Parts: sequence; structure tokens; C-alpha cells
Amino acid sequence: MLSLFNKSSKRPKSQTIGSYEQAKKIGIIYTYEGDKKEEAIDHIISLINNEKEVDVLCYMNKRENASSKNPTFRIEQLNNWGKFSSEEASHFLNSPFDFLIHLDFELNEIMKNMLIHTKAKCRVGFHSEIGNDYYELMIGMNKSAGTSNFAEQILKYVKAIR
Repeated sequence: MLSLFNKSSKRPKSQTIGSYEQAKKIGIIYTYEGDKKEEAIDHIISLINNEKEVDVLCYMNKRENASSKNPTFRIEQLNNWGKFSSEEASHFLNSPFDFLIHLDFELNEIMKNMLIHTKAKCRVGFHSEIGNDYYELMIGMNKSAGTSNFAEQILKYVKAIR
């Protein structure tokens, strides 16, 4: 169903990506996977929050009542046209992030939809074959290193953008 609306979202070459130093707003989006991932999210927020404004959005892909202290959305809040009825998701999509960090190792259909429709200038995520269509910057590493290490590597490379 969603794949009908998920077209490649390569940005025009004329769009420039600013440096991390000039960035004002950073977005973080991720899929809920449990307490360990929540701790990794808290860690990256603390690393960025001292320097930039940070907005976070968590996709709850499980039916059970998992909880996150961050704003969340669920697949039930997506209509047949690929639009979200969630106020949190709509606000997040319309935020003009300088960098949007996707902290999942896998790209699911919901995240593809979010990445396509975001107003972010630079989308950052895990290196994969299909990632080319969804990210301006991809970080390659071993998945076994974990989300916290992945987050630190993302920050390292984003901060290197001048």
C-alpha cells in the first residue's frame, strides 16, 4: 500500500546543506525497540541539546502498550493517502530541520514515508543500497556496534560538515 506513494526523494542539486556549526534545529526519528534504544536516544539528545534545538519523534511499531518519553506515532494514524492524522507526526514533518537523523538500521515503509515528506535539508541514516533514495548522508558501520555507537558516529560526521 505505502510503496505506491513512496517515490524516490533525491533532492535537487541546487539545495545546499549547511554546516553543523550553522545549524539551528536537529530532528531525530526512530522506531521503538525497547529500553536500551531509548537510552541511546537519550544519550544523543544530551550530546546535541547543549548546542542545538532538538525535536524527537518515535514510531511505535508494536501493538502492545510500550512507552517512550518522546512524542510518538503509530501506523493507525496513517490514512490511505499516506497522510498522518497524528499532530506530532505532522508537526515533525513540517519542521525545517537542518539535519534529520534517522536512528534505525533498517528502513521500513513508514520511515520511508516520513523521510520523503520531511522538510529537512539533510537526512542522515544507516548506509544501505536503498538508502541513496532517502538520505543525503549515510553512515556505514557494523550493526552489532549498537544504536548508541551509531548515534556517536553520525554526530562525528555531521559535525565534520563545513
